[in-house]
Amino acid sequence: MSDDTPVTPDAPDGTDSDHLDLHSEPEFAETRPVEQVPAWEADHPGQEPDEAIVTTRPHPSDEPSPDVTWVRHRPLLGPIPRWGGVAAVVLLGAAVAFSGFRGWVDNQLRPSAPPGDDVELTIQEGWSTNDVAVALGDSGVIDHPAMFRQWMRCPSGLQWLIDCQAGTEYSFQAGNYVLQEHLSFEDTVALLEEGPLPEEVVRITIPEGLTLNQMVNRVVRRMPTFDEAQMRAALSSDRLIWEHYPGELPFLLVEGLLFPDTYQLDDATITDELGLLIRMHNQFLAVVRELDLEQRSVELGLTPYDAVILASLIEEEALLDGDRAKISRVIHNRLNLGWTLGIDASTRYAVAKTAGEPLTDEDLATESLWNTRVVAGLPPTPIAGPGRASLEAALAPVDGPWLYYVRTDENDVVGAHTFAETADEFEAARRVCVEKDLGCG
Repeated sequence: MSDDTPVTPDAPDGTDSDHLDLHSEPEFAETRPVEQVPAWEADHPGQEPDEAIVTTRPHPSDEPSPDVTWVRHRPLLGPIPRWGGVAAVVLLGAAVAFSGFRGWVDNQLRPSAPPGDDVELTIQEGWSTNDVAVALGDSGVIDHPAMFRQWMRCPSGLQWLIDCQAGTEYSFQAGNYVLQEHLSFEDTVALLEEGPLPEEVVRITIPEGLTLNQMVNRVVRRMPTFDEAQMRAALSSDRLIWEHYPGELPFLLVEGLLFPDTYQLDDATITDELGLLIRMHNQFLAVVRELDLEQRSVELGLTPYDAVILASLIEEEALLDGDRAKISRVIHNRLNLGWTLGIDASTRYAVAKTAGEPLTDEDLATESLWNTRVVAGLPPTPIAGPGRASLEAALAPVDGPWLYYVRTDENDVVGAHTFAETADEFEAARRVCVEKDLGCG
């Protein structure tokens, strides 16, 4: 619509414009030349004009002009609202772009998988922090070495974005280190700052979640001075018996009673297989005391040995620390209802398979006290060596109604589980696990 719209003059006061007598002569109180009469006054005698809309009639000319008054209407939307809309669109686009960029940065700052196998790394004399970052990336300790270099440099303009400590100078000693695959930046730096292994000391790390058989194989492989047969014989020593070991069990199995940790060996102990096992058992007893496991397990209606069994299940099932207490709650809830636990890790233990190996229908139906798909309750022994975090989770399950869980890498977090209360919720989550090929068949 044009801004200049012709408007027919109003009727004189007191006359209805709808019934204007076109044959009557208008009466005027005074006569002035037309060019001296403002348009508003001519059309609205006796009223004050609005300065913003008053215009004067055009001067008479030789050309006839229509007897109309031109009134300029203000546009409904001025320039400010129009430009405000443009600005809003630009800001929205910028916000979407920044959100995508921030998500990419966050993915670069965290490992792409849970911590994996041990990695032996040697830092050479004269290496810069860049050299160290490259070596860490090549060995799989750091998944994103380029971002790790920026994180260590921590430019002031990026400090808010990559959560780093500005002004920190990193310097790592030359020597041999034992690290792990897929470590966070903070954990990597913390281990490097501990310094290299002493040259005269042999260091052996036993990760959480290993079975006795896996533990023996690992130690023998890394300690050529140990004899495998003697080490397996030492596992039957009475010096490894825990006072809470069930007397009704017709065998001695110290599964779960040797604490996973890092142990140092010197010339006096480098050939002492039983000595290492005793140290591992004593460390287990020390952690049990620190956690007050005996008293806290009784409060939950468990025996101390049952608490260790439950912790071993958590250790094998959880990939993230944040899931441990929830998995513990699911196990406690199912035990309280008398349900079978249906934990695949226990079934693998029953058929002598390791984590990640697929289970067949025959495996799932195996008649074994350790197959929690068939037998209700806890298995008779631990199925692996639980660490401190899993022992704590067994004793402190978080509150919740969940009865199921399944790995879905929820919220794009590698290793995260989805927890469900109903069978329908579980089935929906299981389909996600199948679609992502996370081991659900």
